[in-house]
Amino acid sequence: MSISRHNVLPFFLAMVAMLLLVGCAHVISKEVLKEVDTNVTFVQVSKAPDAYKGKTVLFGGAIIEAKNLPDKTLLVVLQRPLNRQGQPAAGDISEGRFIIQTQGFLDPAIYSPGRKITVAGKVVGKDMRPLGEIQYTYPIIEKRELYLWPEEKSASTEPKVHLGVGIGIGL
Repeated sequence: MSISRHNVLPFFLAMVAMLLLVGCAHVISKEVLKEVDTNVTFVQVSKAPDAYKGKTVLFGGAIIEAKNLPDKTLLVVLQRPLNRQGQPAAGDISEGRFIIQTQGFLDPAIYSPGRKITVAGKVVGKDMRPLGEIQYTYPIIEKRELYLWPEEKSASTEPKVHLGVGIGIGL
């Protein structure tokens, strides 16, 4: 395929547009996103998990704990709002906690506290657990599709600008 000089700009613009669209893709597949009930909020589910049993939801947040049982793994997650790509927000914004239930083994060294996670799955019930001095109701979401976000690199404490004179002499 040869591109003439007058077709270079439209070709270049088309390639840039494709790259931008790929960069904005959601981490959950289109097929599963079609099943998500977008009218159901985390607050609604956290207040009355049994009322939303069977509904497919899309939640995310930061992992608090991973617990492996003989046939499944439970991930306790601190909920965070999601952006357009499904990435949980950073910071101190949360509407509560929930549990992701998934069949099989997930290594707690990988699914470790602080890692961001996004899940699409069905509300299957609730679990009452102690949280400090209270009993807390955790909605349980059975995983349909899960995305573990790459670890974020912490900001370096080294200066971003280096000045130097000669070889091996830095200021």
